Amino acid sequence: MAKVKGNIEIKPYNFVELDDNSVEITMYGNVVQDRPVDFWTGQPIPGLFIVLNEFLQELEKIKDKEQITVRINSGGGELYAAISIYNRLKELKGVITIVDGLAASAASVILQAGRIRKVYAGSQVMIHGASLFLYGSYNIQGLEEKKKSLEAANNAALQSYLERTGLEIEQIKGDMNN
Repeated sequence: MAKVKGNIEIKPYNFVELDDNSVEITMYGNVVQDRPVDFWTGQPIPGLFIVLNEFLQELEKIKDKEQITVRINSGGGELYAAISIYNRLKELKGVITIVDGLAASAASVILQAGRIRKVYAGSQVMIHGASLFLYGSYNIQGLEEKKKSLEAANNAALQSYLERTGLEIEQIKGDMNN
């Protein structure tokens, strides 16, 4: 869902065909599995959300292009939605990822999809270990399950960094912890 500011439509991502063989994608929003809705009203929450299934439908239309440049400015979002985008992008040929401003958290995973990855001077990449917000009552077993989920999420992100950076596992784990 696009936001309208004046007469200008602002979207969290755009696909622009530059010529017959190349596309530029801007990803300027939060990565989410599903479009967020207000708890009380059920109405969509306004904001710039890169919704997984919507994004993948658009990506399907341009999957045969020779060059796909993905420009990122995102504070992140949901890890497994980002991993899905990462996996789909890395299947394509000629993917270049560029950090225009920020590729934080889950967006840093999407950055790894590029065969060529660029970070401009002044831009930032931020990685961290998985986190979650807990609300409610938990016993030891419930907390252990949450711990296992966090460990699995850490490992999933770690694998994307390992696969694309060539860094040692201990260095990446240390960076994620810091």
